[in-house]
Amino acid sequence: MNRVPERLLRVCLPACVLGVTILVIFTAGCMNTAATGGDSISGSVEGDYAGGTIYVAAIDAAAYTASDIRVMETREHPERSQYVSGFAALDTPGEYVIPGLAPGNYTVYAWADTDDDGRIDHLDYRDPTGWYCTPSHLTPVRVAVAPGNAATGIDVTLAAPTPYPDGDTNVSVGSGGGRLTVRKGCHVLQVWGAPEERAYAYGYLCGPQIRDWIDYVLIESFMQSPADYEDLFIPYIREHMAPANPAYMAELDAMLAGMTAGGTDLRLSSLSRNLTRYDLLAENAYDFMLYYKLYGLMMGDLGINRTATGDAGVSPHLCTSAIAWGNLTQNDELAGGVIHGKNMDGENDLRKVTVNSLLVIAVDPGPGAKRTVGIDWPGFIGTFNGMNEDGLVLVPHSSPSIPDWNATDLMPCTFLYMDTLRSESEVAGAWAYWERANGTRTGGNNAGVSAPYRNGTGSVPAAFETDSYGGAVRGPGVVEPDDPCCLFIANNFYLYEGVYPPAVERVDGYHAEVRPTDYRYRNLLAVLDGYREEEKTIGTPEMIALMQSASVSEEYRGTTEYTFIAYPDVGAFAVAKEDLAKGILDAPFAEFAHFDFDEVFERA
Repeated sequence: MNRVPERLLRVCLPACVLGVTILVIFTAGCMNTAATGGDSISGSVEGDYAGGTIYVAAIDAAAYTASDIRVMETREHPERSQYVSGFAALDTPGEYVIPGLAPGNYTVYAWADTDDDGRIDHLDYRDPTGWYCTPSHLTPVRVAVAPGNAATGIDVTLAAPTPYPDGDTNVSVGSGGGRLTVRKGCHVLQVWGAPEERAYAYGYLCGPQIRDWIDYVLIESFMQSPADYEDLFIPYIREHMAPANPAYMAELDAMLAGMTAGGTDLRLSSLSRNLTRYDLLAENAYDFMLYYKLYGLMMGDLGINRTATGDAGVSPHLCTSAIAWGNLTQNDELAGGVIHGKNMDGENDLRKVTVNSLLVIAVDPGPGAKRTVGIDWPGFIGTFNGMNEDGLVLVPHSSPSIPDWNATDLMPCTFLYMDTLRSESEVAGAWAYWERANGTRTGGNNAGVSAPYRNGTGSVPAAFETDSYGGAVRGPGVVEPDDPCCLFIANNFYLYEGVYPPAVERVDGYHAEVRPTDYRYRNLLAVLDGYREEEKTIGTPEMIALMQSASVSEEYRGTTEYTFIAYPDVGAFAVAKEDLAKGILDAPFAEFAHFDFDEVFERA
């Protein structure tokens, strides 16, 4: 038996007072022992390492999921968690053995506790993480342990993506430029000037974070199969999407040039090649990529059948909005104005890139177009959760509908949202823009749309229920709640049955009423009923409570990476994200940072 490292004793001894407890800890792997027979997992750990104890944990894959790993990580000494069947501890990268495992399937998950504080510190990627996977499936792959047969060669690579730099960074490009700064705990990117000047500055300031988002979120976490991404999806969007968006492709080229000029290493570890304009396009169309994977590959709609080999699947059908106005917000805070809350759910990668890299992006395009703020990730030149200077707000909710695979003029939703925000001021104007916009929409999408209500325009919030073939505008009262001043939006259609019905019917995209299994929607209704009983109006605390109810439904919990609240009438917004320091997994339970719209454009 190997000697227990001295610092490991400091970690383990407080829990190892009784002899029987010591035996349990040893069996669980507190000591890195050599295998004496079967029922063990062994391999090596390599990759990013800056000191501290390396833990390699075997998690019962039959009993626990990726969501449970997220819970495990929030607790002290996660290696001793109920989710862990055994673990090994190493002083340095190298060989490990986890003995004494019962027969079954396991997820092998590892981290380096760089400061030996007994926690996994994800903030700014302080503690590198990794797991056993295969070249064909990059998320955790199950390891089978059979009676009397050791599982060997279960190798793990630790990785730590690149955090944003400390302090302010600036760059000038022609008559434009950019600035990356921190406001109220949020990373804020300001870009101004002509489109290609803005994109160049963006790439220059956020190059490593853009690369890592593509490497670790888009390819590793979402597509999962590098071969499917490289050989199928990239050629598809090169033929079906890039030709229809020449102006945006020019911006992506400028972003790539800015990344290069800023000294970013463009190499994608998952593909062993440098990042290209098409990877940037794929990021801006990532929701469509999930449709491509789920319907095109899994369902064989493209004549290609792929079967997932790992444990972690990704569904595009998440996100929730609640919008209130008029009589429901007639209080001292809002005076009848609109409040629009939105949960962004499900884009939670195990490395926490979607949390650490979240950006408030303030875009000043100059004369002829409206300024916009997007709550997005590095690399987005379109927007998903956006607001313009007139108070128009657009936020997404994917909804099941098979895309038009044959279209050669596909328009990413992020581009459509940005184009709308740059030109329109009201809900009706936004819908008119969508009806005349060129390009085919990339599958099912419920846009939550709101605008100032108190200015006399009568711009009532709406859900744009759309797919590749058409759409409909759902206002209040079509389904519950039966209130002219409230609208809830989730991930299916309640009004639109499909201009091409088979696209919706095949995936049960339309619900004639709120079903018992529409859990998040029903949670919102229950909270609203409570407000009615108490004769309570809705302000910020009530909206936060609505968002909290949606993020901890029977459907899921622990997956809301950020929450966006917009105040169109006063030109303000708030944002909260998963708290990596306090271990708060669902964003609406974390602290919100509040901003005036103009505040994030100040460059002094």
